[in-house]
Amino acid sequence: MSYRVLADYPRRAHLDFFRRHQSPFYSLTFELDATRVRARAKEAGASVYAALVWCYHRALGGIDAFRTRLVDNEVRLYERLRIGMTVPAPAGTFSFATLDWRPDAAAFLATARAAMTDASARIDLSGGAAPDFAYYTSLPRVPFTSFAHVALPDPTAGQPEAAFGRFRETAGRTLVPVGVLVNHLYVDGADLGALYDAAAASFETAF
Repeated sequence: MSYRVLADYPRRAHLDFFRRHQSPFYSLTFELDATRVRARAKEAGASVYAALVWCYHRALGGIDAFRTRLVDNEVRLYERLRIGMTVPAPAGTFSFATLDWRPDAAAFLATARAAMTDASARIDLSGGAAPDFAYYTSLPRVPFTSFAHVALPDPTAGQPEAAFGRFRETAGRTLVPVGVLVNHLYVDGADLGALYDAAAASFETAF
């Protein structure tokens, strides 16, 4: 859990402003072109869901706003974020799989396969509570056009959340809806614009 303290955080006024709100979280949904990610995952025999997570997380992790947290009244910038993923579990429920970020896609996807299989064997909702996490879920049967995540109980929590929906085929391309939740203490509209651009580029290059 490596981080550095931002003593001169330029958004401190904005953080303090939104900290007065009971629920400073907000959401939006956009589509990404998942054609290449899906194809590469199938070629590699990997989980398409895990491949979407890896490509999106690569983009997310490159933007400081999504790695910023308020902990013990310190504004901290974490070096990297770990990953929490929902996976199917017994009796039609779900469980959490937790993974460390790996910049090598093949290594991550191999680790993800094992972690997802292990997590699916039981119900465990205890993982991923630390501040240096980002959370992911998938609703592959739902073609949603908007998505509202359950906000975290701590109004200062900064862990971003993302949901991937049902693929939409159009003009030979595969599009996926992405529902995103962030905390306005740390993330503004400009940061979301940067995320969209970075995620689109990451999905295009895939791995």
